[in-house]
Amino acid sequence: MEYDELIRGFGNFGNYQRRLYIVLFLPIIFNSFSSPVTNFLLGHQQHRCRIPGLDNDTYKIQSENHQQLINLTIPRKLDGDYEECMVVSNGSLETCNDWVYDTSMFQSTVNSQFNLVCDKKLMRSHAVMAYFIGTVVSTIVFVPLGDIVGRRYMVCVSTTLTFIANIAMPFSINIYMFSVCRFFDGFCGNCLYMASFIIGMEFVGPKNRILAGTCILLVYCLGEFILLLLGFLIRDWKWLQFTLAVPMAIPLLYWWPKVLPESPRWLVSRKRYKEALKILRNVAKANHVEFNKDLSGVKIRNDEGILKILKELLKSRKLMFRSTIMLSNWFVISFIYYGLTLNMGKLAGNLFINFAIGVTVEAMGYSLCFLMNKTGRKPMHLVVMFGSGFGCLLSILPALFFDSSLTWLLVAFAMVGKFGISAAFGEIYIYTGELFPTVVRSFVLGFCGVGARLGATISPYIYHFADGTFGEALPLIIFGGSTIIVAVMSIKLPETRGRKLLESVKDAQHEDALKIDKYDNDNVCSEDTSGWSETSPL
Repeated sequence: MEYDELIRGFGNFGNYQRRLYIVLFLPIIFNSFSSPVTNFLLGHQQHRCRIPGLDNDTYKIQSENHQQLINLTIPRKLDGDYEECMVVSNGSLETCNDWVYDTSMFQSTVNSQFNLVCDKKLMRSHAVMAYFIGTVVSTIVFVPLGDIVGRRYMVCVSTTLTFIANIAMPFSINIYMFSVCRFFDGFCGNCLYMASFIIGMEFVGPKNRILAGTCILLVYCLGEFILLLLGFLIRDWKWLQFTLAVPMAIPLLYWWPKVLPESPRWLVSRKRYKEALKILRNVAKANHVEFNKDLSGVKIRNDEGILKILKELLKSRKLMFRSTIMLSNWFVISFIYYGLTLNMGKLAGNLFINFAIGVTVEAMGYSLCFLMNKTGRKPMHLVVMFGSGFGCLLSILPALFFDSSLTWLLVAFAMVGKFGISAAFGEIYIYTGELFPTVVRSFVLGFCGVGARLGATISPYIYHFADGTFGEALPLIIFGGSTIIVAVMSIKLPETRGRKLLESVKDAQHEDALKIDKYDNDNVCSEDTSGWSETSPL
C-alpha cells in the first residue's frame, strides 16, 4: 500500500488535519514578517548634511527655523532638491559625514542609526541580501538534513534559532551585526517554513493539497497585514523588531510532542513503525475513523542518489529543455516578487497605502490558484506571466509624460505586476511537479528552488537603477521585460491537467498517451513531493 492511499483513508482534511494546520499557521505568520519587514526597518528617510556650527541641529529645526541658512550651506541638485551628501564648510564644498534625518515617516531606521547613506548607501542592499543568502544556504542544507533528523526536529530547532536571531537584531551595534542576524533569520526562518509546510502536506491526502497549500499562502498574507499594522503603529525600528520577535517564542512549545507531532510518513520511511502507528491512531480517533493496519507494508519512495537522478535527467533532451525553461521561470518569478515586495517604499505615494494594496493584490493572486483545476496549468501560467509583464512595462507611460499627477498610475501598473507574479508563485510549484517524472521530480524542484532564491538575492539591488531617466519606472521595466521573455519561453511547455503523473523518463517521451478523460484531483501531485515542498515566497 502506498502512503498516500493510507492517509486518504483517514479523510483528506479531517478534524486532526485542521487542528494541525492551526498550529502550523504560527510559523507561517512569523515567516511572513521576515522579508517585507525591511520596508520598515530600512525605510527611506529624507536627509541632509548637518549644518556646521548649528547647535541641536535636526531636520525639523533646519526646515522650520533656518531656511536661509540651509540655502547658504546646502547646495542644490539639478532637479532643485537639496544635496544629501554635500555641505558648504569654511567657504568650500565638502562631503559631509554627519546627517540629520526627517522623522515624519519613521522616528528611527537602520539607515539613520548606522548612517547608511551616500557612499554607504549600498550597505542597505547588502543587509537585505544577507537574508536571502541565508535562504539559499538553508534551501541547499535542508533537503538532506530534513530527511535525516526528521521534520518535527527541524521545526523545533529552527523555531528556537529564529527566535534568537530576531530577538538579538534590535541590539545590533553596527550594520555587520544586523546583517549577520538577518542571515540567520533567513536561514532558520526558511528551514522553519519548509519543515512546517512539509509536515502539513504529509498529513493531507492528495485531493486537498492544492487547497491546503493555497490556504497557507493566504495565511502568509494575513501575517503581512499584521506586519503592516505594527509598522504603522511603531515607527522606531528597534521597538518594531522587538515587538515582532517576542511572539516568536510561542512556537517553542512545539518541543512538546503533543503540540506538534512528527510526520508519520517520515517515521515509516525510517521504519519507526511503532511511533508512526501511535500518531496515526490519534489521527483516526480525531477524524472518527477506524484504523487497524500493519505499517510494515506501507511503501515510501526513497531518493535514488544524485548521480542516478542526474543520469536519468540527462538522458532526455526534452526534460533538459524543460528544466531550463522552468529554472528561468522560478528565477524571474522570485526576482520580481521580491523586487516589488521589498521596495514598496520606493514607489510613489504613501508606503503604508502601497503596502496594503500590494498585500491585498497578492492575496487575490494566490486565490487564483483555486481555479487551476478548471483553467488548466499552462493557460493560467501564461496569462499571469504575460499579464504581470505587460503591467510592469506599462509603467513607462507615466515616466514618459513626467507628470507628478500620474504617479498613482505607476503604482497601479506595479500592482498589476504584483497580482500576476503572486498568482505565478502560487501555481508554479504544482505545474513544475507535474512536468517531470517521479525519478527526477524532487531534484528538479530543489534545483528550481535554489534558482528562485538566487533571484530573490539579487532583487534588493534593482532599485539602484531608479535614479536614471525613467526614475521609479525603470525597475518595473526591467521586471516586465524579463517576465515577458520567460513567458514566451513557456509557450513551449505542455498542458498537464488531466494527465497522469509521469513515472519515468520514458513516460516523458510519450506523455500524450497519459491523458485521461476526466480530471481527477487525487492525481494532482499524488507522488512523493516531500523532497521539496516550497510553494510560496516564504
